[in-house]
Amino acid sequence: MKPLAALTLLPLLAAGCANTGAGGEPADGRPALAASLSGLTAGNYTFTRSDGTAGAVHLPDSSSISRQYGPSVLRTGSAFYLRYKIHGEAYDAWRQLIEKHAAGADPQELRTARQVMDSLDGKHWVRADEKRLHQAADAEDQSGMENLPAAPDAAAPDVTGAAGLAGAVVSAQLDGRTITGTLDATQVDPQLGLFTNDPFYFYGPRAKQLPFRATIDDKGRLSTITVTLPGALQAPASADPVPSDAPTEAAEPPVTITVSHYGDTPPQTAPAGARELDPAAYEMLTNDVD
Repeated sequence: MKPLAALTLLPLLAAGCANTGAGGEPADGRPALAASLSGLTAGNYTFTRSDGTAGAVHLPDSSSISRQYGPSVLRTGSAFYLRYKIHGEAYDAWRQLIEKHAAGADPQELRTARQVMDSLDGKHWVRADEKRLHQAADAEDQSGMENLPAAPDAAAPDVTGAAGLAGAVVSAQLDGRTITGTLDATQVDPQLGLFTNDPFYFYGPRAKQLPFRATIDDKGRLSTITVTLPGALQAPASADPVPSDAPTEAAEPPVTITVSHYGDTPPQTAPAGARELDPAAYEMLTNDVD
């Protein structure tokens, strides 16, 4: 039998060897980055993003995704809840219309209109028909409902966007629990909302070599990933090559995703006091454009 000290040392030696390649060069960090997503694929985690998005995923029971700007959603069992603010100008227009016609309006219709407006103030949760919300988005290309967060499920459990970043990595080096390298932002799905819709248009060739830094926990799971953004080009990129010395605006804040509470994120529960969204609200949401 090997001494206990020797058994304890073996994993540390193996980890040290894994961090260096032949000739002592830093090890390729891409395998470690890919493996770090295993905690996300298990479907039980909590996350935040630097764009004001936060979420708690507990599959298959429930999930919640809140946004500082845009719709927030919560799913528990077969029930779906929405927290949404009608856009400022639209909200004011509807409110003025209600008040203008209040005197001659049907009392019940007036109560319904006011209740809908109060429900969609960005502060209250309402129980809604998710299918009808998507129909509202389909009926109007610019409907705010197009921004409903994607629902995590067994087939696509990661709603953080981290997997999208990992899939666009160009180069990566592993040093202990830190992975650094570059990624190609043009290869990241625009629907994830991590970058501008057309990174090359804004950043030029630099979009294909954005620096990133990721950290993993003691079980090899992703803790954070941060992507450094350059300043946007002052002149839009064209089909012609962009000069390396093209003028740029000030650098933007980095994109950061933080993940925690793997395996111990609790199920989400129905929001207290949530009312059923009135059917009249779906037409209003159809016309609520960005």
